[in-house]
Amino acid sequence: MKQTIIIIFILAGMQWLSFSQELISIKNAFSCNTAIEISTLTKFGPTSPPKEVKTKSTDNPFERSQHPTWYKFKIEKDGILLFDIIPIDQLDNYDFIMYKIGSGDYCNDISIGKLEPITSNMNRNDPANNGMTGLSINGTPESYSKGIEVLKGEEYLLALNNMYKGKGHTLVFKYLENFKVSGTLEFVETKEPVKAEVFWTNLRTKETTSSILSNKDGSFQLKVSVSTEAHRFPEYLLWAYAEGFYIADTMIASKDIPNLEKNPFRLKLYKLNKGNSDFLPKIFFEPNDQQITPESLRDLERILRLLQQNPNIEITLEGHSNGFYPSTEVDKILSEGRAEVVKKWLIDNGIDEKRLTTYGFGSEKMLFPMAQDENEESMNRRVEIFISKL
Repeated sequence: MKQTIIIIFILAGMQWLSFSQELISIKNAFSCNTAIEISTLTKFGPTSPPKEVKTKSTDNPFERSQHPTWYKFKIEKDGILLFDIIPIDQLDNYDFIMYKIGSGDYCNDISIGKLEPITSNMNRNDPANNGMTGLSINGTPESYSKGIEVLKGEEYLLALNNMYKGKGHTLVFKYLENFKVSGTLEFVETKEPVKAEVFWTNLRTKETTSSILSNKDGSFQLKVSVSTEAHRFPEYLLWAYAEGFYIADTMIASKDIPNLEKNPFRLKLYKLNKGNSDFLPKIFFEPNDQQITPESLRDLERILRLLQQNPNIEITLEGHSNGFYPSTEVDKILSEGRAEVVKKWLIDNGIDEKRLTTYGFGSEKMLFPMAQDENEESMNRRVEIFISKL
């Protein structure tokens, strides 16, 4: 028994030793003059705990002197710089200050207040965000600050401060590269130009990061910032809104971004009318279920944007099922449930319930009463959208 206990302690000790050896030491990086030079192209960390600086000094620019760590790095790409400071212990409270530096004694300039920070974040630890902080595209959540425009070759200092000794951290940098997307907007029926707002939205994060008002002739050139790293491949949405028109949009994968500047877009807008128009999408469902198909979730997001951009519009949601004629009570309940699912999704995303009306028609209005295959059956399992008030 004693031998077993000894072996367990030895194994535990070996695991702890192995883990501790993996940590990068930052004990000497407590001042500007001893800043660690790091690359923005690779992850740095996890680190050992930072050293404590007990009194405020030129080595520590933070209001409350605690456990500072200094890093120095060079920019590798033009674009917007983002980064995450990820604590090993999410209860650690990290702040940061960032300086753009050049030649000369920049450490002394910082200590005498001659060199001002270009960005910082001193917000409280956010447990909902696992204690992380850094730079994000829009400066959200509150524990993050907005990403900064950078040019290749520029140099920066990043000073971190943890209120507690903590257990170290990891730094992960990201670049968003800048591109210009151009195109024209036109009214489908007359081919006339439409003046509209044009937006660029990351479909993974749901963040709209760029927008512009087109010219009178419907032309636009929108600056967008995207990640083109091969392992990310988020999808983006280029979309346009003009009052009285349905939203025009097109999806773009990040791998296709480098070709955007060579290929202008032509976005076509449809005039909104009361009732159900061909351009309004139908929301489809899984067989014998109230689960929306993955493809229809994108269409539902289009309806959400329509309602967000047009706060006076009210819609009717008509649910349908694939069954036998005449419709059974089961079909009626299923169709009503599908309409309610769409309604709930819109309400959960901020739409006032008063703007939404639902009906269920069972299998009374099947698009294919004598469906011949799964595709035709799937077209019967739907919610149709009608504009009841403009």
